[in-house]
Amino acid sequence: MDTPGQEHIYHFAESKPLAIVVYCSDSRFQRAFREFVENELHLEEGEYIPMVISGGVASLSEPLRLPKEFKYIKDRILFFLERFDSVHRVVLINHEDCRHYEALKSSLGAIFLQHVQHMTEKQIRDLSSVAKTLLGLGAPGLQIELYYARLVKNGTTTVRFEKI
Repeated sequence: MDTPGQEHIYHFAESKPLAIVVYCSDSRFQRAFREFVENELHLEEGEYIPMVISGGVASLSEPLRLPKEFKYIKDRILFFLERFDSVHRVVLINHEDCRHYEALKSSLGAIFLQHVQHMTEKQIRDLSSVAKTLLGLGAPGLQIELYYARLVKNGTTTVRFEKI
């Protein structure tokens, strides 16, 4: 137990992040997201800005139905792009069995899934539409990468990331 006045010292590293990585805050997927970012995207801590947001890109995909959320997240991304000229890569990740997407479906109703048959299709379409939105921000040389994390159906807690 800490005593009053006890000091805790931690370290941080000056860095020039190379990427912004947007993914969902679902606690079930955090380890998989971190391992994917490090092992597949080859980004170490400090080399990317993690934007851990409930629903991943869901709020960015609904500017008319969720205007405050859309504006807040878009403004944060713009801030990072302006503040760190080293960032030229944005990675967007959605995942299967997203509870935030299910909550949006419940609150927004049938209109949320218009033009698609399944939630997975909606999430993948959202990745593409958000990518177009981000490319429209006018950041020169910005690369957008899209991934969808699927649960492997073998009774394990394995996740497979698919490039979209």
